[in-house]
Amino acid sequence: MRLGIHALVWVTDWTEESIRYAVGKTAETGYDLIEAVIFDPRDARPDVTAKAVAKAGIGAITGMALNPAADISSPDPAVAKAGEQFISDAILATRDMGSTLLGGVTHSAMHRYGQAAAGGTIDRVTETFARLAARASAAGVRLGIEAVNRYESNVVNTVDDAARIVRTVGSPALFAHIDSYHMNIEEHDFADTIARNVDAIGHVHVGESNRGYLGSGSVDFPEYFRALVRAAYDGPVVFEAFSPAVLKGEVADVLAAWTAHWTDSQDLATKGLRFMRGHIEAATASMNARQPFSRREIR
Repeated sequence: MRLGIHALVWVTDWTEESIRYAVGKTAETGYDLIEAVIFDPRDARPDVTAKAVAKAGIGAITGMALNPAADISSPDPAVAKAGEQFISDAILATRDMGSTLLGGVTHSAMHRYGQAAAGGTIDRVTETFARLAARASAAGVRLGIEAVNRYESNVVNTVDDAARIVRTVGSPALFAHIDSYHMNIEEHDFADTIARNVDAIGHVHVGESNRGYLGSGSVDFPEYFRALVRAAYDGPVVFEAFSPAVLKGEVADVLAAWTAHWTDSQDLATKGLRFMRGHIEAATASMNARQPFSRREIR
């Protein structure tokens, strides 16, 4: 597994200055890659990003989220078309960064919906993903569908939901994107969910229930990492945490990052990397020895 960190641990925006800072801190801390956020494909600065990660000697992947004005799940054809165009442009920006993976909330706008998705929504979204998968394949990029909790989408809330679309489309350019923060809310069992969907999973987020230090909340990380190791998952694993100590304005509001569970990005990042490495090593040792371990063993 290649271990990465989300850019929003370091910065709010993606200017030339913030790109150099976030990429530099990621490499300095010892991560293999950074996940850059595409807020708007027109402002993604792929050339600057590509040069920065090449100079730092790390990899880059990208993430995104649709919004109410650009949402492929919308019954409004204009809004759905805008969402499809957003993703298409983000695919090209990802390619131009030298990255081969774009994850995130690609199935709907990331916000609180007032009702369940209307009948026919999943069919319409799946048809759109078939077209997007073809574009991603042509660009040499894989496109993810992140399962997020019910307060951030009414379309894809579970890993089964995401994997179902991936299997229906049947393109190797499409994958399910999982996140421990969201799974902690929506899934019944980490191990069973990951085991039955590992064929579709292509990207993993590691986030605590309070969006803070790993191990400070309610996520069962020993079970999470053990499930990934047992399933022989070998893709990217990215640490994600949000705080108003870093995030400002609209970005903080969209992510509901209003409580500061951490204030020191460097300390958070250093301990996050140590935490993930420790759990992967313990899960591997446990599987090899066939001996269980408790969540108290690693902090």
